[in-house]
Formats: sequence, structure tokens, C-alpha cells
Amino acid sequence: MTISIRLGNPSDNPRIQDLVSKITMPGPAVLCFQRQPDFFVGAQVIGDTHVLAVAEDSERPDVLAGLTMISGRTLYINGQPRRVYYSGDTRVDPFYRRRGIAAQLFTEQKRHRSTEDLLQGVIIKGNAAPMEAAANMADGILFRFWVTHTIETSFIFVRKQTTRIPAGVTIRAATAADVPQMQAFQDREAPRRHGYPVYDFQKLMAGDPYYTGLRITDYALAWRGDTLIGMLAGWDQKAYKQTRVMGFKPVIQALRPLYNLYVGMVGGFKLPPIGGALNYLTLYNVLIADDDPAIFQALIDWVMAHQGQRYDALATAVTHGDPLETVPRGYKRQKLLSENLWMSYGEDPRPGMDARPLYAELGRL
Repeated sequence: MTISIRLGNPSDNPRIQDLVSKITMPGPAVLCFQRQPDFFVGAQVIGDTHVLAVAEDSERPDVLAGLTMISGRTLYINGQPRRVYYSGDTRVDPFYRRRGIAAQLFTEQKRHRSTEDLLQGVIIKGNAAPMEAAANMADGILFRFWVTHTIETSFIFVRKQTTRIPAGVTIRAATAADVPQMQAFQDREAPRRHGYPVYDFQKLMAGDPYYTGLRITDYALAWRGDTLIGMLAGWDQKAYKQTRVMGFKPVIQALRPLYNLYVGMVGGFKLPPIGGALNYLTLYNVLIADDDPAIFQALIDWVMAHQGQRYDALATAVTHGDPLETVPRGYKRQKLLSENLWMSYGEDPRPGMDARPLYAELGRL
């Protein structure tokens, strides 16, 4: 077996899809986080530049042994736009585990970055051991990382309920005529958090790949009179990003029809047949003036009552310590905890960051 590392390209897509399908999360339902049918379409919404490293085995040319990708995007750090490189989609074929392939992939990616670059990653909470192993090679430290924030992802179960809108506030879907005010609101509110993406609504309107599948009418806008005070979008990404069911434990398979009847009445994820995808809508570009929890709640309620009725759940992520973190906890939901990492090939970036809360854009992880 001879492993070689090179940069990936679109011709690798069939083997990438094969590799991704082998990486599953065990449980009563076996899940796989997929990027079908084209891995590179999904990559375009994570960042506008990419370095994809893939590992090949000379004895098994029909498979990829592993891959990892770093995506560049512009985020607000300390209130100013800065290029930040998201390290994600690291996957190693189970057949090649514990052979140092992840470290080789990260070594290739390091060739394309500098010691001045700020890198970011997200891991399942408490799962830093694989990062430690990849970072600390036999011949020295490949990169350094620091766990800084817990990210609480909520899959809020869709139900029929009365929309709770504060007095004096109206909520409606956005139109093209709202774009100038939405851009001004974005430019004013987004810099208040570290890690908030710099968004250009003209690019969204023009169909830029960074916004694939998102329309201006997917936005819900909260107004007090003529003043925009909050917005978020419901982004359906199933056309290129899926959480797919790969199998069930026998008892779950047998009870699936009854379970689906139950959650249809009380709320929750319906279990699709094997090969089907979980049906959720990602809440995106959440901006609330003065971090008013009542406005965030009203926008969630409004999306649930309108666009959300076609889905089993609304997915949103808030970091611990954010002023809005308690709002999703007021709903019936399923919770997932993960952790933010700042990474560097040089110095620790944390001393240069102020105390602003961290924003997690779930649709771009």
C-alpha cells in the first residue's frame, strides 16, 4: 500500500461520494452527512475559495482513502472583515483508520496557508482527541488549536401554534424592494459578533453560488413601523446537503410506522425509509436588533407557521454566552452540542480578539 496526497478536483466527485457514504454516525438510526449529488456544489456555500486534499492508495485506485477541505470566507472579527479559513469535511475511510492519513492531509493543506492565517473548525463536543492526534506529528507540531465556545444546535420540532408577535411589530416575507434596507441592517448588526459572515444581498439576487438554493423571499423580516428590527431566512439545502438514514436497529425498523404516526401528532423528526433524508429547514442569517429575545422568538414562530410547515424541524445554532441562547430552549426540540475551534499555524489568535459573542452560521458548516 502506497498512499499519495494531492489536491482534489471535480473529477473526484464519484469517489468522494463513495467515501462520504462510508462515514456514519451510529445509533438507533444510522445517519450519514452527505453532499449529494455534487460535493463541489455544497462546498461553494461553505466558502468562496477551497483547498481540497485527497488521499489515494496505489493498490486501490477505485477509492479515496481520505479527504479534508479548507474553505475561505470573509467574516467579521473584532467588527472588521477578515478572511477566515474553515477546516472541515475531514473524512478517512474506516479501512485506513489509525494510519496517519489525516495528518498527511493536513500537511498538504498547510502548504497552501501561512502562519498569519486564522483558521476555524467545529467538532462534536468532547471529541478533540482526533484533532490532537492529527496536530501532533512525530516530527513536531503541525498546527495548534484552541476550543473556545460551545455551540448548541437545536432541531425545533414544527407544530401548529399561535405566532407570538410583540405589540407594535409586524412580520412578513421579504421582497426585492427590501434589499437596500436588509443590506444596511446586515452591515450595522453583523459586526457585533465574531465570526458573522459578510453578506452581499446583490450577490444573492444575482444567483452567486455562495447562496445556492436561497431566495430573497425565504427571508422573514420583523418591522416596528418602517424600521427593520430583525430578520432570518429559512434555507432549504437538501438539494446538495443531506442527513441520510443508512440503517436502523431492528426494533426501530419495526416500530417506525407507529413512531411516525406519533410524531405527526406531537412533533418531531419522522423517520424516512432507509436511504431517505431527514426533513429540516435551516434558519440562517439571524440578526436581531438589541438582541431582543422576543423578536427572535417571533421570527421563529412566523417561519414555523409559514415556510416551516413543509418540514419536521427548524435547525438553528447559538453559542453559549450569546444573548439569544435561551430562545430555542423554549421549544420542543432535539439538541446537539459541538465546539468551536480557532486554529493556527502560528501564534494563538485569541489575545487579539475582544469579548464579542461568537456567531455560528449553521448553513455554512
